[in-house]
Amino acid sequence: MTTPQSYLSRITAALRGFRFRKIYAFVFAGIAGAYLLFCWLALPGIVQSQAEKYVLEHSGHHLSMDRPSFNPFTLSLRLKNLRLTEPDGKPLLSFQSLLIDFSSTSLFRRAYVFDEINFDGLAVAVAVRPKDRLNWSTFIDAFKSKEKTSSELPRLIIKKFALSHGRLDLADARTSAVRTTRLAPLDLELTDLSSLPKAEGKYELTATTNFGARIRWDGQIALKPIVLAGSFHIDQVSLTKLAAYVALPPTLAAPQGMAAFSTRYHAGLIANRFDFGLDRFALRIDDFGIHGKTDPSASLTFGRIDISGGRFELRDKQLSVASIAVNGGGINAERDRKGKINLLALLPPPAKKTETVQTAPSPVAGWHFRIAHLSLKDFAARFRDHMVAPATEFALQDASADIDGISEDMNATLPVRLAMRSRDGGSFTAEGTIVPATAHADFQIKLDDLALTPAQPYVGQMTILKLKSGSVSGAGHVTFDGKSGQYEGAAAIRNLKIVEADGKQTFLAWTSLSTTTLTASLSNVAVRELLLDSLDTRFIIAKNKSINFTQVLRQKPVATAQPAQAAKPGPVTPIPIRIARLRISRSQLEFADNSLVLPFGTHIHALAGTLVNISSQRDSTPARLQVQGQIDDYGMARAAGKVDLFKPTDNLDIKVAFTNVEMTRLTPYSATFAGRRINSGKLTLNLEYKIINRQLSGNNQIIMDQLVLGERVQSPTARDLPLDLAIAILEDSDGRIDLGLPVSGSLDDPKFSYGAIIWKAITNVLTKIVTAPFRALGALFGDDDKFDGLVFEAGQAQLTPPEREKLVRFAEALIKRPNLTIAVHGTWSEADRTALQDLQLRKAIAGELHLSTEGDPGLLSPDQTPVKPVLEDLYSERFGRGGLSALKDAFRNANPGTLPESTSGKVMSALTGLFSSKPSISSQDAAKMKGADFHALLYQKLKDAEAVPDTALQALAQARSTEIMQLLGQTKAPLDRISVQAPEKVDAVDKTIPLKMDMSAVTPNTPKPVTANGS
Repeated sequence: MTTPQSYLSRITAALRGFRFRKIYAFVFAGIAGAYLLFCWLALPGIVQSQAEKYVLEHSGHHLSMDRPSFNPFTLSLRLKNLRLTEPDGKPLLSFQSLLIDFSSTSLFRRAYVFDEINFDGLAVAVAVRPKDRLNWSTFIDAFKSKEKTSSELPRLIIKKFALSHGRLDLADARTSAVRTTRLAPLDLELTDLSSLPKAEGKYELTATTNFGARIRWDGQIALKPIVLAGSFHIDQVSLTKLAAYVALPPTLAAPQGMAAFSTRYHAGLIANRFDFGLDRFALRIDDFGIHGKTDPSASLTFGRIDISGGRFELRDKQLSVASIAVNGGGINAERDRKGKINLLALLPPPAKKTETVQTAPSPVAGWHFRIAHLSLKDFAARFRDHMVAPATEFALQDASADIDGISEDMNATLPVRLAMRSRDGGSFTAEGTIVPATAHADFQIKLDDLALTPAQPYVGQMTILKLKSGSVSGAGHVTFDGKSGQYEGAAAIRNLKIVEADGKQTFLAWTSLSTTTLTASLSNVAVRELLLDSLDTRFIIAKNKSINFTQVLRQKPVATAQPAQAAKPGPVTPIPIRIARLRISRSQLEFADNSLVLPFGTHIHALAGTLVNISSQRDSTPARLQVQGQIDDYGMARAAGKVDLFKPTDNLDIKVAFTNVEMTRLTPYSATFAGRRINSGKLTLNLEYKIINRQLSGNNQIIMDQLVLGERVQSPTARDLPLDLAIAILEDSDGRIDLGLPVSGSLDDPKFSYGAIIWKAITNVLTKIVTAPFRALGALFGDDDKFDGLVFEAGQAQLTPPEREKLVRFAEALIKRPNLTIAVHGTWSEADRTALQDLQLRKAIAGELHLSTEGDPGLLSPDQTPVKPVLEDLYSERFGRGGLSALKDAFRNANPGTLPESTSGKVMSALTGLFSSKPSISSQDAAKMKGADFHALLYQKLKDAEAVPDTALQALAQARSTEIMQLLGQTKAPLDRISVQAPEKVDAVDKTIPLKMDMSAVTPNTPKPVTANGS
């Protein structure tokens, strides 16, 4: 039960409690008032002053701001016009306004909760300085805590973060040329950014660079774990300005073009492992171009580059692209007069050689990449060469390429397709495969009518000719095994036309030079069959005897001296060439020789033939050929044999036949070398050319039908020969001349001329004919080439049987030579006198011996015993006994012990001295007797004393003429063309007396006979 005291005590306690609560309320209100006053009035000033002081003292940087404002009720802080600069005043950071709205829910959520963080006009400057130091490094280092801090993110929730009208200045100050980039305006908005587990926020960033690039970046973000995903877009990127942040080669100018990039991406840090990926990324570059810095003429451009369908995974080390498409653009290259190619300016300089050091594994090891399709379209290439004059230009256009399945697997086989077209005409296509690791390639290619005319300046460097037209084509299979390549297929050069300097005369032309069986590599070229159709060329000998094939060649420039230390280039090994078969059809050759007194020309057409086994290898057998053609209207030429086409002066053996050639065409040669025109006639030549080691030899046959010479022509090189007589001797009754003609000479002789050699050989033959006509006639009929006419034995008026046979042959030749007339001269010589003296002495001896003296008494020699006393008697009768005795005494003195003398002989010798005088014999005559035979001496003295007058000798000559005429009459020779002339004295030849006959030729084209003496 409650007592009054208890109530009173309760009331008293209640009053006491009320008083204390009031006190507490006043105290709390005072504290709150003080807090509010502090936050409103004192705290902003403190924050401002202390922050500026703290930053200055710890880092030397300068911080300034307006007086902050803080709302203690909303827990919001606003900072305005803040500015942070480096000690030298360079700006680091500034903003116009920063609002931080802290949420009171932080107490309940056990996290730092911000309802809003809002930056307006934020400007940040980031600069990279030498040694890769940032302009922020000093500031950051000054406030870096020395205590270890947890890497765990605090519990943080930002409901909204906004950055508007921001600016980010990026600068690279590592070189004297500072490169800067500004992103402005920069706007960023994040919502629901949280470090709480599985919390996810959103963000969106937009920015524009100072070179016009626009950036848009949005997506989702989580901080625990750190995960970002979304999309990224950038366009209007100037590659020229972007290149300022890339270390380009010093020879390369900044690239041109505009780029755009977009992608879906994801990134995150999970279990301390960073992951990053791009999906469906696409890159587009328009009007891309790079140029040489020192030589802007070198350029590489692309109209548009599209990379689409890309995917990148850092975790799986994978990069894949669905398509890379390049459209338009081109490459521009030039070679200057020193041989330098400007395109090299686009390449980085070669790295300097350094010592080999062990390097870390490649960062791309283990990566996988794949480009499903790479294509190039509408590409062009231009190359201008100034090393030739005039400068020439090659241009390709409409070039395209397609490659599928490019990946890190270098052993994979990639399908490739190529196509291009030449601006000057022609196209090229190729389709096949390549293996990057081994450089193996396998292609089917096709080249259609690629124009050759752009190569004219190169032709002009070596010759004075002009390449007027021509194209090359081919279709076949190309393989490359990484070391060597090979082509198998067809090839053709069509409609080739090369003209001389004046552009009027064709030097070389053909319709087609083609093959379907070409095999070519860097080690050999082989053709099973090569077809040459409609060849048209000219072989001209100029007035100075030079040949057009050498005239058109330009003289090589004088080589400049090379420095002693300059390395000499190694020898160039020619590629062996082998053509199994070359067929020529429907071709023609124009030949002219302007070095003659009267220029000569002929035309060989319908030229066709075959050459087999053509090879440039020295150990190969010579090529064999068989060619024929038509000369003018009705003549024909054929050639067969073997020749090394790559070294014809070392090995050549060819037989050439010219049939039914009009000889009037040869008037220039006859005029030059013989001084006569040719009025008519047909020529057949069977020529054999042999050249071994530059030595020419030939055994040729010339057949001339119905040759008629014309008027004389003045020529300084002509020999004055009786050609009419030579023709009359050589020409048979059918009007044909068949003449063998050997030729020889050295090709190294500076005066070598095949035409001159031929005509020299002809001149030699004609000279022999007119100087030895009987020998010439004998040679024509197969007789010994020593046949020099008819001869009589000394003292005889009758021919021996062999000479009669020769006369019969001569008569046959005369019958077949209707233009020859003969004048016979009976001849005598001193040998006849000696023979008749011997005959008369032998008849006297025969009479003394009572032998028959009719005709020739036969052999009566001084060594015969019966003859010896007869000789002494005859000598005594003609020279007296004293003469005989004196001769014996002199002989005995010259030859002691010879010619023994009997007693009766001695008595007779003494008596001879008494009754008659002895003639004296000179010591010289006595000395000649030494070693002689006495009776032979008597025989000679008696023979020398025989009297044979000249009249007897002339009678003998006349008898010889009569003998000849009688025998010719028996052979049915044309006596109406044979006349007897007065006897003539001649010299004996080997104790025989040659008959003298004058040969004359009377032809319709000569005004008077041309005569040559034959002996």
